[in-house]
Amino acid sequence: MRRSNQSFKASLRQLYGDKTLSDEQLEQLQAAKQSQGLPRKLQPLLAAALLLCASFLVFTSSNQDHQRIATEIAYNHNSQMQMEVQSGAFTDIQHYLNRLDFSLIASEKLPESVWRLIGGRYCSIDGKLAAQLKVEHLESGDIYTLYQAKLPDMFSAEGVSDAIDVDGVEVRLWQEGGLLFGLAK
Repeated sequence: MRRSNQSFKASLRQLYGDKTLSDEQLEQLQAAKQSQGLPRKLQPLLAAALLLCASFLVFTSSNQDHQRIATEIAYNHNSQMQMEVQSGAFTDIQHYLNRLDFSLIASEKLPESVWRLIGGRYCSIDGKLAAQLKVEHLESGDIYTLYQAKLPDMFSAEGVSDAIDVDGVEVRLWQEGGLLFGLAK
């Protein structure tokens, strides 16, 4: 059921996400408003409707960013590339991945008592160099892929996102310490 819900959301985003008025349409609307005048009773209603439309566009844009980045993370995760450096210490991996223009950080959402760092490699997220790290969930023994990248422009991720399912890969996105985090299973 979650997948059909995601498809519906994606369809809505695709249908309405790129809709804009042309300059000519905007001028026609403004001219119509000036010539007819808008009754005072309808002005607050129109303002509320415009605010609702703007909120929908911002929400849709944010969801599109999340979906696009989750898709890229799922692709990287499914590629199952070998780690370039194996270490349980962020400092060792940071030393090896010295072309990153940010410092790797241990996420507060992945405490060392529950998660173990295995290694890392370079990857790309949103067209920029990023870190792809392997981590093990100590209780289950499952191996996850953790991504860290500079926070893309116009990306919003308050708290941890709901799981986004991309071709059977569960991806969670969040922002922490000015970085974008993605965890894929």
